[in-house]
Amino acid sequence: RKNALGAEIQRLSKNKILYGPYSRVKIINSYGWSNSDVATKYLGTYESHIQEKIIFLSKKYKLNNFIDLGAAEGYHIISLLKKNYFSKGSAFEINAKSRSLLKKNAKLNGVSKKMSIFSNATFDTLRKNLNKQDLKKMLFLVDIEGHEFKLFDEKFCNHFSKCFFIVEDHNFNIPNIKILSNFYKTIQKKFYVEFIRDQSKKPFEITILDKFSDDEKYLMMSEGRPQTMQWIVLKPK
Repeated sequence: RKNALGAEIQRLSKNKILYGPYSRVKIINSYGWSNSDVATKYLGTYESHIQEKIIFLSKKYKLNNFIDLGAAEGYHIISLLKKNYFSKGSAFEINAKSRSLLKKNAKLNGVSKKMSIFSNATFDTLRKNLNKQDLKKMLFLVDIEGHEFKLFDEKFCNHFSKCFFIVEDHNFNIPNIKILSNFYKTIQKKFYVEFIRDQSKKPFEITILDKFSDDEKYLMMSEGRPQTMQWIVLKPK
């Protein structure tokens, strides 16, 4: 039923994000990783609190370079560039199918010249492809399914200590308590750390959903997550 509802919202939206800061951005085939979040992406409610946090940080600290690790089909980076919240960006996506969608969506929205696309995000590939002179103006969004605990070591945090980060916390994927403990200790040495939890959506404020049942409305708000998620916001000390 959720898949059918997602397909219906995609049809009604004509492949455009309908509401929120990313409204009017075109996203073709958002099945980059899964089909469990199609409705929420086209409705514009997908990670809406993260959308707001990104925009808040960009404005407050005058950030102009957005780095998307685990960019999938480009939902965040393309929207942010299209709506001119950032002037340039880099997308790192290891999945070839998702990179193909990312390139198509960038072209569709006229932002191809504003962004660079890479595959694997490691310390070496990031250091090589990101200009060190731009670090103070960079905001990273990191959604790499648990690999953040390997990426954020002392070397990485020292090199990128002037950057801002929003990291999706996949601690439930890591059974080793020592790995988790070392990660949290390491990031606290170089950054001010803030944790934000997922937030409830308000489907009754979305007029296109008026004719759907209550059960359908709430089903379309689901992003298919395994448990309540948290994100880690890192600001330079």
